[in-house]
Amino acid sequence: MTMPKYFYIKYFIMVLILGTVTADTKAQKIEVGVLVGGSYYYGDIVNDWQPNTISSAAGVFLRYHLSENLTVKGFGGYCRIGGADSNSTGSSYQKHRNLAFWADVYEGSVQFEYSFVKDITRGRRLRNRFIPYVFAGVGAFYYMNYANDPYLLIPAKLWQLGTSGTVYSQLSACIPFGAGVRYKITSNFNIGLEVGIRYTFTSWLDDVGGPTTSFVTKDKLLYEQSRRMSDMSVEHGYLYSGGQRGKIATNDIYVMGGLTLSYRFGTSGGGGGGYRGRAIRCPRFY
Repeated sequence: MTMPKYFYIKYFIMVLILGTVTADTKAQKIEVGVLVGGSYYYGDIVNDWQPNTISSAAGVFLRYHLSENLTVKGFGGYCRIGGADSNSTGSSYQKHRNLAFWADVYEGSVQFEYSFVKDITRGRRLRNRFIPYVFAGVGAFYYMNYANDPYLLIPAKLWQLGTSGTVYSQLSACIPFGAGVRYKITSNFNIGLEVGIRYTFTSWLDDVGGPTTSFVTKDKLLYEQSRRMSDMSVEHGYLYSGGQRGKIATNDIYVMGGLTLSYRFGTSGGGGGGYRGRAIRCPRFY
């Protein structure tokens, strides 16, 4: 028995409609956005509140809404961090040590967000405009740290100099966690505020490896610039006796935060529920 041609035409149209609806539902779960704000660092050089060390940060992200409360977010960002012993407010040791640095940090991470309020949109009606949330995840970052060479008057690439007699990797892992809130301007556009702490698995962001590192003797350093940059104390050479160079026992931490602006495809709420406000009727083939 041969099926009539119009049967295949009806079948093709129905599959096309179902595929379009499925693709639209998945699109409604996707949200893209940007973050623009500032950064901060905590470690061997900045370990008290120093607002003058706040620098710039920016990033892009893609959210996938798993449900009305849970999303997974891919984040890629950049920030600059830095500090100077001379700005320390409570440590005479740091003021005399006189080290300083800045670093460019490039991060990629995957984060899970939990919203305390359900993200629900029904047609054009927004049930909840304010969506507070917390997040945590895992990530990796690449950094390049510098300090001004007082003799050459150019930035010195600290990661190449081995100022503590140690070679360390510029690539490391981090655990990002924090909180934020987003406000639904429309069913598609969101504006928000987010602050995230990055606990890292390195103590070398600032070129100082913590309290276990010491000032090494000059004959163990390969380059003249290494010997010059390893001890920047007020009385040059005063600390150069094998004494303690680092200070903080914990790994370095950096913070990224700022304003977010995002666009969510489709108009229905979390998990793909809801509708656009207009029913889709099945076609009739008779």
